[in-house]
Amino acid sequence: MERAVVLIPGMLGAGCTSVAQELAKRTGLRVVNSERIIRIIVDERRISFAELAYMARDGEIDLEDLVRNIAIDYVREGGVIVEGRTALMVLNQPVTLKVFLYADKETRTERVAKRRNISIEEARGEVEHSDADRERLTERYYKKPFMDPTLYDMMLDTTNLDFSDAAAIIESILKQRISFKR
Repeated sequence: MERAVVLIPGMLGAGCTSVAQELAKRTGLRVVNSERIIRIIVDERRISFAELAYMARDGEIDLEDLVRNIAIDYVREGGVIVEGRTALMVLNQPVTLKVFLYADKETRTERVAKRRNISIEEARGEVEHSDADRERLTERYYKKPFMDPTLYDMMLDTTNLDFSDAAAIIESILKQRISFKR
């Protein structure tokens, strides 16, 4: 699986990060997301997160395009799972498997509230903001809504699914994909 590339985009609170981390344990693939890429940018430029945020707000850099270009480099290198919002940025790249994770809004809100230790109201706002942001992102890059099934190989509902079970399902499909390519 050393050259495999898996994209796990999805809705905030659907488990993209947890599923990607579990899949990485099972496959040996590296996990890449916006946080990791931003840390790389900060380290390479030897600037603080605050300086990077200022540069993005000031228009000095287009942070979204920078993150996207670095993610494309990872995809081309292979041996990686790109998850979350970053995976949405590279859907047009040739990869082994694209799996969209979703869950009902109530479940996602509860998960976000628990994970971030915030109120249900705050979490609901973050979920709604994230859904709108991801919708804009896929419209910008692909002229399609982010829930459009034609963008993905598979869509997996994690509302009542344990994240380790979701990772096992993805691993099984990934192994089939790899064996068919040989």
